[in-house]
Amino acid sequence: MALVSSLFKEEKMPKKELLLYAPVANADSYRLEEVVATVVPQPEMEMVHTPGGLFHRLRRLNNGLRVAVILAAGRKELGELLSLGLMLEGLRVILIIPDADPQTISQGHRLRPRYISLIDSDFQDVAAVLRRILRCSRSTT
Repeated sequence: MALVSSLFKEEKMPKKELLLYAPVANADSYRLEEVVATVVPQPEMEMVHTPGGLFHRLRRLNNGLRVAVILAAGRKELGELLSLGLMLEGLRVILIIPDADPQTISQGHRLRPRYISLIDSDFQDVAAVLRRILRCSRSTT
């Protein structure tokens, strides 16, 4: 009986408001991580670096998760992220796309983000939007 009850115990996870998906370990992802950490300290954010990890994280209960910052380093990756669209519902998404091509922007909008930025920016716009989203979401709860 103890084994059965332990299998169905609610997973104890610290509540983190922010999910950061930055799959490519390069200058862009490190820069994004540094800028986001100026708004949300690293211990308070959950970082995912693989598409599979992102899928599995989105399948779990949100447990306080409010915002997802998603870095799509290339068009192919952005296309793969589109399959997660329904799983992102209920989260405020900030999306970083690889270029300003109209087709890329159109694909990005299919994820229904609150904000879209470009990968070659300094990400200060992302930090400003993230601050505002967190401030507004905290005041409504």
